[in-house]
Amino acid sequence: MDTTEALPLGRGALARKPGFMQAAVLLVTAGLSVLVTAVLGPSLPLMQEHFKDVPGADYLVPLTMTAPMLTMACLSIFAGALSDRWGRKRMLIIAACLYAAFGTMPMWVDSLNVIIASRVLLGAIEAVLMTVSTTMIGDYYHGAQRGKFMSLQTTISAASAFLLNNLGGLIAEHGWRAPYGVYAISLVLAPAMMVFLWEPVPGHDDEEARAAATRGDAPWRPGLLTFVCALAVLLGIAFLTVPVHFGYLFGAIGVHSPSQIGAAYGLNSLGVIAGTLLFGWVIGPRLPVAFQLAIGCLLAGIGFVLMRTAPDYAALTLAGVVNGVGAGMMLPTMVTWAMRILPFARRGMGTGAFQSCLFFGMFVNPVLIVALEKHFDGSRAAGIGGVGFVLVALAVVAGVTGLRHRD
Repeated sequence: MDTTEALPLGRGALARKPGFMQAAVLLVTAGLSVLVTAVLGPSLPLMQEHFKDVPGADYLVPLTMTAPMLTMACLSIFAGALSDRWGRKRMLIIAACLYAAFGTMPMWVDSLNVIIASRVLLGAIEAVLMTVSTTMIGDYYHGAQRGKFMSLQTTISAASAFLLNNLGGLIAEHGWRAPYGVYAISLVLAPAMMVFLWEPVPGHDDEEARAAATRGDAPWRPGLLTFVCALAVLLGIAFLTVPVHFGYLFGAIGVHSPSQIGAAYGLNSLGVIAGTLLFGWVIGPRLPVAFQLAIGCLLAGIGFVLMRTAPDYAALTLAGVVNGVGAGMMLPTMVTWAMRILPFARRGMGTGAFQSCLFFGMFVNPVLIVALEKHFDGSRAAGIGGVGFVLVALAVVAGVTGLRHRD
């Protein structure tokens, strides 16, 4: 392997080679987004009971989980654009400190409205952490290594979700406030960022792009970025479908055992992890992006279509695994593609735009799936199957496009 792939970009940075600590800090930072939802789910019933006398608590308590996601969707693009102008490292360190402050606030206050406000602010901080850490991975690495680290980012997020769902239940045994203490982990990351990270600078390939950007004629393709962002909305819708709706599908076929449903969720998470590893070490280095996208969309789409007709527990669980593998391939494919088309001077903004669209797709997922359920006469499985057919069609288009460009 060409060792220059691992060098941070820039003429003055050739002596600095990112190693284990740089990768660990950035990957764990990007994985903090999982804490927004994964660790809190098991404690929501206890929180609901605590605030039962608050008017509208039935709607407000679940909002503590979804509010950060909406904020991330709205602000990620602005966080990325600001990092292009103000610098990445300092934003990351400040955001890590504020993340702990806002994340742990529900441990100290007893107003549901204040808690929701703190969660909105947490989403703004998470927009900075997720966007800037992902951008810095793109700054520090390129080529095949960039693809591997983008896949590892998804691997860590999926593995963290799998572990934190169980950990959240154990912590919730000590009260609904206890899980919020996990957000203090960013206080460990902040000094690590100060010690191990450095401010990225453009490499030789980016010097011309940066000069052109200053002149206002940057050699980048905003139309292509818009197309990638549009696909990111679809990706967000697809990626959150199983986490939100899988339990309903099991209930529809008569499976109500929490342990059985939890095991199926776990297998889906393992499928996502397998998909990310397949991308990083098998598919990504060997195939162009069109075929990467085709394979990921095909597997994810087939999984949704199988959910539509699954008659029993085993079939529905298998469909979840197939979908997980495809979803695990789709996300790093899209992120790596977005990185590849962005010059250094626009990388933060472009990454933020991608993240905004991804989280917007996640946010609208419940509304869309419920609307499809009503369209299909109350069948949520049929609605999810409709999303699957869209993904299969996209896979065909991507595959044909890849074959045309190969000829």
